[in-house]
Amino acid sequence: MQSEQQYSNLVYEYFLTRIQFRYYKCGDCLPSIDTLCRELCVSAQTVKMALKRLRSEGYIDMHNGRSTKVIFQQDQETSNQCILRYFSCRIHSFQDLFQSVGLIMHPLLTESFYRADERDLACLARLAEGSCTDDVLHFFCFVLQKIDNPLVMNLYWEASIYWGLLFLKHDDGKDLNDVALLHDEIEHCVLLAENKEWNQLARQLQIFRQDSIGRAVDLLTQRIPPAENVEHIPFVWRIYRERPQVCYSLAAWLLHEIYMGCYRVAEFLPSYENMAAAYGVSVSTIRRTVKVLNQRGAVRSINGKGTMVFGIGAHCDSPDFTSPVVRRNLAFFFQSFELLVYSCETVMQHCLSSASREEKSRLTSQLEQDLAHGRQELSLWRCLLFVTKCSPLKGIREIYGRIYSLFLWGYPLKASHDGNPALDEAILRFTDTMIQGLKGDDIAGCCQAIKILVTQQFPAAEQYLLNQGLQPEDLRLNPSIRLLISDEDT
Repeated sequence: MQSEQQYSNLVYEYFLTRIQFRYYKCGDCLPSIDTLCRELCVSAQTVKMALKRLRSEGYIDMHNGRSTKVIFQQDQETSNQCILRYFSCRIHSFQDLFQSVGLIMHPLLTESFYRADERDLACLARLAEGSCTDDVLHFFCFVLQKIDNPLVMNLYWEASIYWGLLFLKHDDGKDLNDVALLHDEIEHCVLLAENKEWNQLARQLQIFRQDSIGRAVDLLTQRIPPAENVEHIPFVWRIYRERPQVCYSLAAWLLHEIYMGCYRVAEFLPSYENMAAAYGVSVSTIRRTVKVLNQRGAVRSINGKGTMVFGIGAHCDSPDFTSPVVRRNLAFFFQSFELLVYSCETVMQHCLSSASREEKSRLTSQLEQDLAHGRQELSLWRCLLFVTKCSPLKGIREIYGRIYSLFLWGYPLKASHDGNPALDEAILRFTDTMIQGLKGDDIAGCCQAIKILVTQQFPAAEQYLLNQGLQPEDLRLNPSIRLLISDEDT
């Protein structure tokens, strides 16, 4: 019920903002409940709760058997003030986020077209025949769905909300986009995919993204000045919207500290009271956090003694695969791993190309020390942390910081069984290649090495999870609300 209420709040905020932005004006009808359930991937009850709240506050009129109609009256000036407040507190981050999301989404868009069949391309062709600015949003959503990774869809949803692109609808002559041009470019993308001209398609997708989202971001940045004397609202990837954020963020941080050696093997965690004081949370939050770590096999609580940790290299307990919490976290791990497979090469290329000599030397030293002490298992994590700290893009630091925290949930999988000698050897080769590449300033070689490693490890992790009784659909659990487009919507 709690999750349903939180989803309902998201739906409510989504439509409230659209109404306040005059995307829906007085007299306009909202989509049907069935359509909203399908597109937002929520239950009918969730949608109804949101609509009832909007009705109680005087925004809509809703009766059984009739279309839901907007009754909220607002003049253009008041709406413009609302829009200005929204954008002026975020505009500083627009260009940064556009570049950040592009580094991650472009390889995913390209891969999605590889997976598109004739029916998919026919749906996209119908979008090309349209005349609506929303067709662009539908295009990106429909294509990205071919990856079948809810975390990807969630990231696209969150970024679009932050930009305000889900809320804007302009009159003729005031569009942020050249609608005719964009529909021509959709058609061009479809044609290239039909002819399997993949290299040209990859370039065209970059052009299309710049002409659609990029142009809108450019114009908004030019038109709207940053707010003065008002706290700026940064982009935050809210993966845990429907879950106890503090508990899971703290659990991820403790995993990081355990595996990075802050606690020696078989050492006990501090008392609940001391941890609560150290991290500024309640004792009950610490109890819930430790319970999560026990379920994941990363620690073992012993009555009368405390909570024992399993550091890097230690054989830890097997995760409780029957726990819904564990299965949900493993789904996040799986999806974040897949995000790495497609984005790590381009993201690391951008990061290493911008990094200072000191930053690259620091990473080299860390990898050398880990190799000397038999901790090469940390090598990939070192690289992810390097991105979270050294990327010149705030958006990449935020997104990869979330990916890193989700990726941590997967370590006990390896540490709880005998491992895979071939993968162990691959990690050794990767570590050595990274050290030599960083010393020789071979950025392309380093990026290729990361791509090879995660591509090798990902199917092994997937197979292990399936062998433990998880079903393919378990690995695709939804992190939160996101927008989906079916062929019925095109």
